[in-house]
Amino acid sequence: MSLAAAARGWWGPAKLPPAPALEIALVNNMPDAAFEESERQFSRLLFAGAGSTRVEVRLTTLPEPGRSEAVRRRLAERYEDLDELYRRPPDAVVVTGAEPRADRLRDEPLWPALADLVRWSVESTSSLVCSCLAAHGALLALDGVDRRQLVAKASGVYAQSVRAGHPLTEGIGPVTCPHSRHNDVPAPTVEAAGYAVLLGWGEAGWSVAVRDDPALVLLLQGHPEYSRTTLLREYRRDVGRYLAGVRPHYPDVPGGYLDAQGTALAGAFRLRATAPGAGPDLLAVFPFDALARRIEAEWRAPMDRLVANWLDEVQARKLSHSWRRAG
Repeated sequence: MSLAAAARGWWGPAKLPPAPALEIALVNNMPDAAFEESERQFSRLLFAGAGSTRVEVRLTTLPEPGRSEAVRRRLAERYEDLDELYRRPPDAVVVTGAEPRADRLRDEPLWPALADLVRWSVESTSSLVCSCLAAHGALLALDGVDRRQLVAKASGVYAQSVRAGHPLTEGIGPVTCPHSRHNDVPAPTVEAAGYAVLLGWGEAGWSVAVRDDPALVLLLQGHPEYSRTTLLREYRRDVGRYLAGVRPHYPDVPGGYLDAQGTALAGAFRLRATAPGAGPDLLAVFPFDALARRIEAEWRAPMDRLVANWLDEVQARKLSHSWRRAG
């Protein structure tokens, strides 16, 4: 039983005092092209999981030089400085990933600031959630475990095995999870570091892992926040990079994502794009809308439940801390 469920059972539905709002810091580190979309995706996931729980999302980011004028304006209007986060700790911290720029994680431009944030979060808040590159960063900063580069990009939506009996998987039935990454930390290595894999997909990898020492650390190697068309937009981006000569190989269609007709349509465009003489102009006729209608993967409802369970745990820890102080 979760801490939140235990609290409900103790007080009874009519005796629970009004719960204070949860302050969740969202540290958005995505590149300019995906910055606002990432903010919307994680905010939607948090509010969808909140249900009747009051949640306040505080926005911040790690230092990143060279931001576009539009992103700098959004930062000035909506985001607080990282120093303010450290001065006034929230109840929990959610850290997004970022597009990898280096072979070694320690060579990533944001690595020093990310490592500091991860270590501070487990000491100063009740829970830390790290997504994708940030999840690998947490493993390195907290456990000395480094990522490894995959031979081919993991891109697709994969059926998950669910670890039963854990508070964070309570009520989660069949579930799939999107992945989009060039790097990996093997599941046995993660488990050896003391994490429990909650959602995984066999030998191909893990999606969600958790450890509770001293804070509740939730690692997302998958992307439960993704909207329905995010993988399709990334696929189109990678096709454009191929057509522009930036990447040497044409990207594979995300696995488990499109139906048979969609896969065939993507294959037909691939034949055009890899034909002699094809160039960047061909991207203008990429069949985005037609492919969007052929997306068959679904993951939103069970992922919303995962976040709801996590917020229950964060709220229970906040209430428990308040009761201890009051006593």
